[in-house]
Amino acid sequence: MFLKTLTSLVLAATASALATTPAVEARVCSPRHIAPPSIPDGLVLNLSTVPASYNYTGSETTGTVDPSILHFCNVTVTYTHPGKNDTIHTTVWLPFANWNGRLQGSGGGGYATRSDDTKLGDAVVKNYSVVATDGGHAVVSQTSTTWSLDADNNVNMALLEDFAYIALADAATIGKQISHSFYGRPPRHAYWNGCSTGGRQGLILAQRFPTAYNGIMAAAPAINWPSFLVAEYWPQFVMNQLQTYPATCVTDAITAATIEACDALDGVSDGVISSPDLCDFDPRTLVGTPAHNCTPAQNITRKDAEVVRRTWEGLRAANGSFLWYGLNPGAPLSRGASSLAHTTCTSSTNCTGTPFPISADWIKQFVLQDPSFDLTSFVPGDLDRILASSKARYNHIIGTDNPDLSAFKRAGGKMITWHGLADQLIFPKGTEQYYRRVEARDPTLRDFYRFFEAPGVYHCHDGPGAFPTDPLSAVVDWVENGMAPESIDAKTADGSERVLCPYPLVAVYQGGDVRDKASYECAKGY
Repeated sequence: MFLKTLTSLVLAATASALATTPAVEARVCSPRHIAPPSIPDGLVLNLSTVPASYNYTGSETTGTVDPSILHFCNVTVTYTHPGKNDTIHTTVWLPFANWNGRLQGSGGGGYATRSDDTKLGDAVVKNYSVVATDGGHAVVSQTSTTWSLDADNNVNMALLEDFAYIALADAATIGKQISHSFYGRPPRHAYWNGCSTGGRQGLILAQRFPTAYNGIMAAAPAINWPSFLVAEYWPQFVMNQLQTYPATCVTDAITAATIEACDALDGVSDGVISSPDLCDFDPRTLVGTPAHNCTPAQNITRKDAEVVRRTWEGLRAANGSFLWYGLNPGAPLSRGASSLAHTTCTSSTNCTGTPFPISADWIKQFVLQDPSFDLTSFVPGDLDRILASSKARYNHIIGTDNPDLSAFKRAGGKMITWHGLADQLIFPKGTEQYYRRVEARDPTLRDFYRFFEAPGVYHCHDGPGAFPTDPLSAVVDWVENGMAPESIDAKTADGSERVLCPYPLVAVYQGGDVRDKASYECAKGY
């Protein structure tokens, strides 16, 4: 969910750089040849173009690892929605050669409506034209402080709506029109590709703008936004109530013991919990045992175990009733700033809680509208009210939980969602719940929408599990060739192969080499 600095774009403005592309192509990359787009309710303020080169270093997560120099026309459309006091910058990269006739919409992460340039490079290296939007605010992932509130602490609803959905529909319109103007023909197909916020963006496009994209790849989606962002603060609240802040070495020890206890439930011992629902390990059984990596040495306490147990249990009301899901057993609890039970320590016995920044920001900026509020002052019942307020005020804007995908289905759209079961930020159960709700409305949803769980994978990438190697290609095959994905190829960091199965099926070991995907079949259960 975190952005790299956008410094990798190298403008090819010199004669020697332009020599790398035919003169006609450099000439076409000009406002004289690219018409300003027509944006619904939008007014174009500026259109800039420049022939550009990009030092692409490759991406293991997309299966493209060879570095290369990409040459393309970089178009930036700056526009506003009159009366909303917004200024949005939408970027389109158009490869000079070998365009595949497809447009790709590129998603963002956290509060950033777009990702960094590496994601655009991932698209161009595969010969897509690609579009991304800043949503009208700075491309900063972890905080909304530069745009969410005005001087009187009123929420900037126009920019929130731009971030939530309006700029996304605009970007599809802009990307299609700019591609048409540049190449002389429109894209044959348009695809969305995103994870986290990008996954949420894909789903809201399917829900609200069903003809914007023919195919959507929406991974680890940040749907149920007003609910899960409040629930992400729950582990910190628990630690504050218990007045105990386990060091990372302690929570890592509990996680390791959990994986050891539940690893083999799927018939393969590979350091991965493939079915968290079958894992009934109780961390309280570890009380009094040593957390071996701690310095100075210490034993796991009852309160340490309780923090973990309640983090798995998820957000509960003051009366103990369910409010939202927790992390799955085996997910990392304290993984730097990108985790929910993170603590900052001067030693393993002297720690303080460190909330996930986006969760804390949402509660302070959007729910309480008080940037200086001390979240450690919460008492039982406060999070109940925070959650209720968050949902009441913002679910219709950014909840992205509408299960009615009938218009997307009628438009012929195809969509894939995958979610890592060891995701340490966005609760996989929330994605499963949404998929079940879609199915309750339309039992034939697998004709156009399939969900794949990825055991042992963290948020969008990393982890001991098998990561999907190229899920977007499965969407393309489905849209263009009618090939519905019966499984998705995945690979671990050490090269072991697996298949991911369409929910509710799971990959069951059939014998043979455990590192070979041919040794697994999709079945109803372990």
